[in-house]
Amino acid sequence: MTPEEARNIEVSKRYEDLYNSDVERFVREVYTSDLVVHCMGAASIHGPEKLIHVEKVVLSAAPRRTMRVDHRHASGSVVVVEATLLDPDQGADWTLPFIAALTCRDGKIAVDRSYAEWPRWPGLDLLK
Repeated sequence: MTPEEARNIEVSKRYEDLYNSDVERFVREVYTSDLVVHCMGAASIHGPEKLIHVEKVVLSAAPRRTMRVDHRHASGSVVVVEATLLDPDQGADWTLPFIAALTCRDGKIAVDRSYAEWPRWPGLDLLK
């Protein structure tokens, strides 16, 4: 593993930790100021303020939701994260697997291409 790949693995660990603990810090500390999040097959989110808004909507719909990263794969500037969204309020067996291809720049995520079953993601129906 190259030094860049090791640094990007650490970015993906912060991505998981801050998603689970503080959505505003998650966006401001993990993503670049010119971030683009592509919810593949759905919408794209540009900029930190819009992403913070979306994450707060999700959190209001699912206040106990968490992300569990199952695998991380680094190659150059990209880390692919295989993860599962969990929400105990939806039931003990409720899970939503997703994959995020995170392109990093200078120790932060610049482009996030996430693949999920978006209609099942808590709160996203409120953004329509």
